[in-house]
Amino acid sequence: MRSCLAFGVAVGLGVTLAGCGANPRPGIPVASDTGPQARLASLVAKDQRVAGVAWRLALANADLCPATRPGAGWTLQSASQYGSELRPLAEQQFGLEGDLPGILSAPSNSPAHDARLRPGDLILAVRDQPLSVGDNIRRETYDGLQANIDRLNAAAIEGPMSLTVRRDGVERRVVVTPRPACAYVTQVEVRDDLRALSDGRTIFVSARLVDIAENDDQLAFLLAHELAHAVLEHATVPDVQGGRGSLNERITLPRGLSSRAESDADILGLYLLARAGFDPVRSVRFLSAYEVAAPGSRYPQINLRGVYASIPDRRRALDPVVAEIAGRRASGRPLIP
Repeated sequence: MRSCLAFGVAVGLGVTLAGCGANPRPGIPVASDTGPQARLASLVAKDQRVAGVAWRLALANADLCPATRPGAGWTLQSASQYGSELRPLAEQQFGLEGDLPGILSAPSNSPAHDARLRPGDLILAVRDQPLSVGDNIRRETYDGLQANIDRLNAAAIEGPMSLTVRRDGVERRVVVTPRPACAYVTQVEVRDDLRALSDGRTIFVSARLVDIAENDDQLAFLLAHELAHAVLEHATVPDVQGGRGSLNERITLPRGLSSRAESDADILGLYLLARAGFDPVRSVRFLSAYEVAAPGSRYPQINLRGVYASIPDRRRALDPVVAEIAGRRASGRPLIP
C-alpha cells in the first residue's frame, strides 16, 4: 500500500518509484533556464542537504522505528542512473563508472564519514568481492545500482565492511562499521510540484519542496513528518527487513492508517526531530513557509485519502506539543508521545 501524505498538491496520486539508498531522477522535469552543470550542482546540493538531516533522524530514532538495520549513512549514486545530458558531467565530477556505487553524501556522524569516505569515492568491492559494473551502456537505469546496494546492505548486517574504494584513480581499503538506524530511505525527486510521501519503505520529497525549507530545522519538520508515517505504520511494505526498535512499543499513538494519520504524524514528527537535536519551535515554521508557497493550504484539503487540516489549524494544534516537549526535556522524561 502506498500513502501520499499532507505536503503536496498531488496528494493521493502516488508514484511508481521504489529504491534504496540512491537518487533516481524520475518525475516532472524541473523548469529551468540554467545549463546542465548548474542543474547538476543544484541536484547534488539538495541531495546532500536532505541526506544530512535524514541520517540524523534515522540514527536518533532507531529505538522507535518498527524496522531498523545497520546503516552506513551514505547516499549512493551511479553513472547509469543519470540521463544523457547529465551523465557525462556526473562521471567527470564524481568518477562514476556504470552501475558501481559512488559516494554522493557521507553526513557527519555517519559510519561513512568516520571511515573518511567523501563525495567522489567509488566503491569497487566489498569484502574482496567485486561489485558489478554492469554493461555500461549509456541508458538510464537504476536496477544495476540497486543490485549493488542490496549487496552492501547484506554485508552491513554481518558487521564491519572492508571496502575497496577508488579516489582520483587510486585504489585503497577502508573499513565501514555500520550503526543501527531506521530502515527507511529518503530520496529527492526531480519534480516542480510540492509533494512528499512515504510508502512504508522510502520517503520521497520533491526538489521544489526541499527549497521551501529555509534551514535544517524546517527541513527536519518535513522529513520527520514522513518518517512518523513510517514509524506509525500508516503504510507498510512487506519486504522491508529489520528489527523493531526497543522502545517502539512505548509509543501511545495509534498504528495503522486512520483519519488521525496526518495529525498523529505531525505530533510524532516533532518528537522525532527533537530527539535528533532539531529545534521544534524553529521546525514548525516550515508550515508558514509552505503556506506561502501553496496558498490553498490555508484551507482544508480534500482528496482521495480524506480531509487534511488547514495550515493555520495544524500550527495551532502543534503549539501544545511544542510546550509538552519542552516540559519533558525540563523534567528529564523520555521524548516519546
